[in-house]
Amino acid sequence: MKTQQFIYQLCFYLCIALLASCSSEDDSNSNDPSVNVITINIDEYPSSGDLITTINSSLEGSLNYSIAFETASQAAILNENELRVGDWLAFDYETNENLFVTVEVSNGESIETIEYKIAIQDVDDIWAFLSGNTRTAYEDASPGDWVLISESQYNDLANYLAETTKSGASDNQLFSNNSVQQVSGGRTFANANGNSMPIDQYFFAFKYYSWSSNAASNRVKLSETSAESSFSSVGEILPQHDDGYNHFVLKGANTKTTSEAYLGLYASLKIGAKNDNSNSYNYGGGNTATLDDTVLGKVLLHQGLSTTLKQWD
Repeated sequence: MKTQQFIYQLCFYLCIALLASCSSEDDSNSNDPSVNVITINIDEYPSSGDLITTINSSLEGSLNYSIAFETASQAAILNENELRVGDWLAFDYETNENLFVTVEVSNGESIETIEYKIAIQDVDDIWAFLSGNTRTAYEDASPGDWVLISESQYNDLANYLAETTKSGASDNQLFSNNSVQQVSGGRTFANANGNSMPIDQYFFAFKYYSWSSNAASNRVKLSETSAESSFSSVGEILPQHDDGYNHFVLKGANTKTTSEAYLGLYASLKIGAKNDNSNSYNYGGGNTATLDDTVLGKVLLHQGLSTTLKQWD
């Protein structure tokens, strides 16, 4: 009887020991950064140096702070006990919905580990790259409106918005050393240079060179058939603008291209082109869908931006 009782006791203690061992192992392997962390919400696209949070430690004495781990290198930096934005591009919701940062605090005798989850709040990415009057105009615009923006804002969208593609004239063609030449307006134009818009793209920005001031009835065009036919207007009429390069964003682009697409423009007044021996452009009279005529050895100075991701309201 005592032997049997001993066996029961032994089995009980073995079970307890096994459970304790499993519990200890689970605790030691609990490295999920979403558990027991301090969560901080921050809008995407902050400025480098912006304060994320002030680090509060339970340690006493003279304290040293260091980053032991972060999911994106240099996303966060330290300024004494302040955690601040380092690489602002890491705070892109489409790339990183969350960033995790582990900070170690030491007073020379003890080390305290503090884990942060930075939850990036999604915003309208186009809005984020605008400022001043252009941001206000974008806020006030209706879906389908083109909004006039600055060259630097267009370039920021081209360089920093995720998965962006350029179509129409390439940057090399736009900024070649060849002089800008005037092309008569009252026509619909499209480059036949092979630089088309890929399938499954949201078309959201446009630039072109106007030879004329007070241009007020131009339309951006797109064809998903060819560079010669089936062109239809994208959005509303471009807002009035002057000569030189003009830049625009489309409010509320909601439709993806379903095939390879070709960028076009109806221009009521003169526009700009450059000599380019290896390329040509097509045109048709008036605001038309069909471009029956071709000019060899020139490229029209217009370009579109598109992306596979809808990053705006």
